[in-house]
Amino acid sequence: MRHFKSAGSLAAQTRTSSRLHPTIVVRRLETGQSSASGNRGSGRTVSAGQKFGRIYRSTYPDPLGCGKSPSRFSDPRRRVAANRFGVVYLGDSLKVCFLEAVLRDRREGVVDDLPIDEAELTQRRYAEITTTADLRLVDLRDDNAVRMGVPTDVVRAQRQNLARRWSVAFHEHPSQPDGIIYPSRLNGATNFAIYDRSTAKLQPKRVMTLLGAPGLGQVLEDFRVGLV
Repeated sequence: MRHFKSAGSLAAQTRTSSRLHPTIVVRRLETGQSSASGNRGSGRTVSAGQKFGRIYRSTYPDPLGCGKSPSRFSDPRRRVAANRFGVVYLGDSLKVCFLEAVLRDRREGVVDDLPIDEAELTQRRYAEITTTADLRLVDLRDDNAVRMGVPTDVVRAQRQNLARRWSVAFHEHPSQPDGIIYPSRLNGATNFAIYDRSTAKLQPKRVMTLLGAPGLGQVLEDFRVGLV
């Protein structure tokens, strides 16, 4: 007699399979759909002329330099860096850029003001980046990741191994998305991970020291950070 698995066990198997093989789910990826279109796809088009931000170390001359060191959506496959795709991370505000690039989890368990050495900020720059062409992005915000079957750990977990495997699946999809738009796990604001094949669609409009970035004082106050 043939035994059939319950719906619950089949669902569990599907979840496990998706975690092990992201391409199973990503085959259904649809990119390039505007959020205003009312479609239920997993893509979002960011039009040309939009402005975002990036914080990077001043030792690097290029505001759009692609990092290939381990990060949330980096390419984990090859030991030789030249054979991996790179990722440029952007944020939709100075605040989320500071949170992602500088503060991270350092406020965990701290109830008073958090002292940070001013040298950490003097060693960084803030760049305003403009899109010069439309960006077709995989949208992992709101309900999109759930509809796609993307595990919540891809954008929510501190450990990033799973996110890297999904990033490879997104990057290799035949639709060739320009990158990923996703919520910060730290405060839910919007982040962007742009693949190096699409950095030609980005242009630095203004570069300044991080200490000289307009609005930094308010960001430090919001996060209760004191420079020492």
